Amino acid sequence: MDNTVFWDRIAPKYATDPISDQAAYEATLGRMRHHLQPDHAVIEIGCGTGSTALSLAPGVKRYLGTDVSPGMIDIARGKVQDDVAQTLAFEVAAAADIPEGPVDAVLALNLLHLLPDLSQVLHNVWLALPPGGLLMTKTGLLKDGAWYLGLAIPVMQALGKAPYVRRMSKDELLTAIAEAGFAEVETILQDGIAPRLFAVHRKI
Repeated sequence: MDNTVFWDRIAPKYATDPISDQAAYEATLGRMRHHLQPDHAVIEIGCGTGSTALSLAPGVKRYLGTDVSPGMIDIARGKVQDDVAQTLAFEVAAAADIPEGPVDAVLALNLLHLLPDLSQVLHNVWLALPPGGLLMTKTGLLKDGAWYLGLAIPVMQALGKAPYVRRMSKDELLTAIAEAGFAEVETILQDGIAPRLFAVHRKI
């Protein structure tokens, strides 16, 4: 199934599903707020229905969320209130299509393991950022997770219950980001059936 079709179909349910680990989510929000500055222009690729954008946008100069799914973006736009309308915007775009313009930080949260074109996306992020610009990611490490994920995911995909998923380990993910031209600033590993790695990198 085409990824856009999949995410459009599940967008309404995705918007209402509770966050699976609220404490971990709040922890990574706190670290992102630590790194983001009031004068920053931020792009979040794969922003989904905009929950993280709504939390972070008040603390920066400009925040643009993009997603390949028009259904996700429609829901995100419906959440924007007057108090952030001058700071926050949403656009439909593939992850590899980084909008032009000044940008100080790119966020890719719960996204990199869903990208068939991971290397190209990381390269395009590197091109979009100035030297010293920040890449903040949170990524599911399916290769480091429960053994049965490798069996369950293909079955779910065949039934239309899962999109493309890349099985990566922590080391493979960090190597891919480093090879794209980024230096590690900090990482936080969050446990689970599929562990998630929150990572902040700086463009070299």
